[in-house]
Amino acid sequence: MRFDTESTICAIATGSEGAFRGAIRVTGAYAVAVAAKAFPNRPESTWTSNGAVRFQETICLDRLGLLPVDIFVWPDSRSYTGQPSVELHCLGNTIVLQSIQARLIECGAVLAQPGEFTLRAFLAGRLDLTQCEAVLGVIHAANDRSLNIALSQLAGGLSQPLSELRRSLVNLLADIEAGLDFVDEDIAFISKSQISDRLSSARVVIESLLQQMESRAAQTVQLQVAIVGAPNAGKSSLVNAIAEQNVSIVSSEPGTTRDYVRIRIDLDGVQIDILDTAGIEEADSTTPRGMAQQFTREQIDQADLILYCLSVEDGDAGAWADSHLLNNPKTQTWLLHTKCDLIAGRSANLHRSQRDFMLSTRERASVERLIQALRAWALERQESVNQVVPITAARCQASLTNAIQAIAHAQEATLQSRGDEIVASEIRLALEEIGLVAGTVYTDDILDALFSRFCIGK
Repeated sequence: MRFDTESTICAIATGSEGAFRGAIRVTGAYAVAVAAKAFPNRPESTWTSNGAVRFQETICLDRLGLLPVDIFVWPDSRSYTGQPSVELHCLGNTIVLQSIQARLIECGAVLAQPGEFTLRAFLAGRLDLTQCEAVLGVIHAANDRSLNIALSQLAGGLSQPLSELRRSLVNLLADIEAGLDFVDEDIAFISKSQISDRLSSARVVIESLLQQMESRAAQTVQLQVAIVGAPNAGKSSLVNAIAEQNVSIVSSEPGTTRDYVRIRIDLDGVQIDILDTAGIEEADSTTPRGMAQQFTREQIDQADLILYCLSVEDGDAGAWADSHLLNNPKTQTWLLHTKCDLIAGRSANLHRSQRDFMLSTRERASVERLIQALRAWALERQESVNQVVPITAARCQASLTNAIQAIAHAQEATLQSRGDEIVASEIRLALEEIGLVAGTVYTDDILDALFSRFCIGK
């Protein structure tokens, strides 16, 4: 994809479905002249302000007549794109917006390509590459959580640590190279221990960023909660109660669930997948029930949380922890005492802790308490992952890994006294990789891969 950043472009900047208000953007060297031509009755002096201005005007469109338009003018480089820009705000009717856009094209503008406004902002230094990706994240945000992550990154949530990291390494490189200029004189600009400490600090920052990137990139699916337990422990009834619909088969016959059933629920903008698995039992792996056990094991391995159902009919509450399937220390497990209504003196209204629940699907309040606990858990898990747009995480992992390797080599060269020239060369490699992340170093392929995903008008 090729962009002519010198042309004057225009496009509808709001959605295509229609709304109460809509906007059309114009930017480029002749943006103000194009807008002035589209409104010939407006005095020329109103278009020649030294600063941003706003005024109201009407435009006469074929078959539509006179329509009111709010006009915003940025006559110099102090705009989103770093070029003279104009925005026209009017009724959000699709036909109206398209008609005004056609008028602007008649007056000398050309239709923008996808992402061209944001690309110009990037080339003008208004945004770095991570912020451009955040714009794309805002456009495609599917829920409040994704939107908040994109807005945080757009506001500089990732740019700031990258900028500080890069500045720190640049200063370290300058100190090392200053010493190289006076290598024949007894002048020490920076000691070996200082170099080692500053490299260690930079490495900690990069490793933290990489860990967060990996967490975000790996989060390609929703949080998964596996409901497991012995056959006929009330798992399917619990799934139906959580979903408030019959999604799993409920039967008094053990082993009814041969596969697993997946439902998706939304908890305050955080989506989680609930999996009803086959009852845990010993079975021949060649039989359908044995294959169901294999499915159950796979889902437990992939789960972010395990809800272990233990029917009060089964007696010993301590036996649940002995299951050979629940030996993954990275996966949290909650114990659910199910069917509490079947035994006198046991009440589902007793809630022991977030890891130990008394449940009866006949008592909605006990199910609601579990759902509230799941909501708190899901929000906490989401808060613990990095605030990075997924496309940024996927692009940056390799560069940050290379930067860590370069810093590690610089540390090793420092400790082994291989020479400041080698240390400096490794720091330069790390800076180049960090530049690829922030967008201070980029290629046409990177820009094409990103901006081709944008929609027109952004």
